[in-house]
Amino acid sequence: MKNFKKSFLPLGVVVLSAVAAFASHSSKTTVLADETGYVTLDPARPCEILVECSSVTGIACTAEVNGVTHNAYGKWSINDVDCEKPLFQRMN
Repeated sequence: MKNFKKSFLPLGVVVLSAVAAFASHSSKTTVLADETGYVTLDPARPCEILVECSSVTGIACTAEVNGVTHNAYGKWSINDVDCEKPLFQRMN
């Protein structure tokens, strides 16, 4: 009887491992998170121009102002004066 129990122990470990692997598998769906970005042209007036960006990692959010491309950044908190949070281009 002892050998019988010992022979099924490895099988139980394999089954338990497979169940744990399926139970811990998460869905890889991406949620688009639109976020307001800002462009600062004049350091005396930070976060002056509003741009639609995303918080989903990708290509840096940019905006063209007067023929010049500028990076757009977000605010970590709505009360922040400066915009330093990296943002990314929206995926349409």
